[in-house]
Amino acid sequence: MADLREENQLHRVYKEVDPSAGEFDEHPHRFYATFETENESDATAGPRALIVGDGPRKLGNSTANDYVLAMIARELKHHQYQVVSHSNNPNSLLMTQWLSDKVYLEPMTEEAVARLERPDYAFVPAGKQELGRAIELVSPTTKVVVIEATQIPKNVVSSIPTLEFNGLFDGQVVYQLGVIGGLKDQGVGKYQTLAKRYPAHLESDLATKVTATSERAISQQDTPGLYQVLYQVDRDAEGVHEDVSPLTAPDIAFMTKVLGLGNEPDCHLGPLNDWALLRPGLGQG
Repeated sequence: MADLREENQLHRVYKEVDPSAGEFDEHPHRFYATFETENESDATAGPRALIVGDGPRKLGNSTANDYVLAMIARELKHHQYQVVSHSNNPNSLLMTQWLSDKVYLEPMTEEAVARLERPDYAFVPAGKQELGRAIELVSPTTKVVVIEATQIPKNVVSSIPTLEFNGLFDGQVVYQLGVIGGLKDQGVGKYQTLAKRYPAHLESDLATKVTATSERAISQQDTPGLYQVLYQVDRDAEGVHEDVSPLTAPDIAFMTKVLGLGNEPDCHLGPLNDWALLRPGLGQG
């Protein structure tokens, strides 16, 4: 069906939501898609960025993902970008006028929105990379940035203690953001990385080894960003076993709060994800 529509140039148009059904002259800049002849949405003027929402789920990881997307929107507005959001989650922070200059609702056809808006950047959650590729096809000048933080976090269950070293990598230097310790589930007698405490209390020799090993592992990554190094502390073997992965949204939200970043009224660069997720995308050609 999609191929048939494309062959006959039958593209979606967008109508603006009318909150008062015509009683008042209102323009909320919220649009839905339909197949008609008149289009009520014009491309946003000036530098603009499209943010694709993470979906309609309200709890768990999706809440943290929405937090990350909202902070990216805030940082984009601080850099004078017009923020165009595409979300089908009515509870999303992206729905607010303070974060989005324009919002496209159902259906989630980001490639159609990109065809109309031609944004400079499109920020796409990791689980929707197929849509990111569709955006690149219809708008070749758009730089698509995949937000790795929206990946589903892994829950590592271990019989020995776990540690998570968190660091910000700017492409040259690794900045330590703290070490998290996994909590032991007394019911099963094992440590789980989805249950954690900050800060982890380490002996000086272990803290030195974890820091040196983590900084070396993170500095070998190909792109700047926020990274986490997972350890299972085994004193009978080498001491630590490492696994490096991008910091996920729940941990970004958690670390932002426990470190007290972004609480100042005039702080635009406080939340961890503002620089680490946004800057790599804007800096790549």
